[in-house]
Amino acid sequence: MQKIKIIFLLFVIINLTACIEITEEITVNLDQSGKVAFSLNLGTLSSFAQMLGDQMDGSPLDEIKTLPEKGAELLKDITGITDIIPNNKDGLVSLSFNFKNTKTLNSALYKLFHQKKSIFDPGYLTIRKHKLIKKNYGAILRLFVNKYAAKLKDKSFLKMIEYKTVFNFPGEVKKVTNPLSKISDNKKSVEFSCTLEELISTPVNIGNKIKY
Repeated sequence: MQKIKIIFLLFVIINLTACIEITEEITVNLDQSGKVAFSLNLGTLSSFAQMLGDQMDGSPLDEIKTLPEKGAELLKDITGITDIIPNNKDGLVSLSFNFKNTKTLNSALYKLFHQKKSIFDPGYLTIRKHKLIKKNYGAILRLFVNKYAAKLKDKSFLKMIEYKTVFNFPGEVKKVTNPLSKISDNKKSVEFSCTLEELISTPVNIGNKIKY
């Protein structure tokens, strides 16, 4: 009976929720400063988190909900990072902040990924006049995601989770190199997405070079 109840619950969740979205949104200003917003929209999953506990090893959802505050603590002493806002409310887990330039942005990203940057390490992102280059750091992201995926007893659940990157620019986008990315109708945004299953099981390229 308990097993049937869980299967029914998962069926309801799958049909009520198109997917769980993990979004990385970066807005670039004319002077190469900008804003970053990382968000995890749990959707209806948050309402059923307690029931789903039996299907997970440990409490990955509880741990994920602490990430915004932990991230904010890591960023607070980085010069050039301002307006740090962590959030965990109504099923939305998020962290946003403003960055002064590429150097401060990369310092922030290295801290959030718990990586130590040397002068020889490339930046995750390079922003120049009318050009943005995103490094294909899929391998590092896979390590981060696998930490939580390992706690799921049913890995097919990862098909429901979408990883999305959105870039917003002050001018029209002229060219992108990643064939999986899409330019918005107003030509000022670029979006890339894949499921977490694709991210951790294939060498999908999440990098891009964008001219605007």
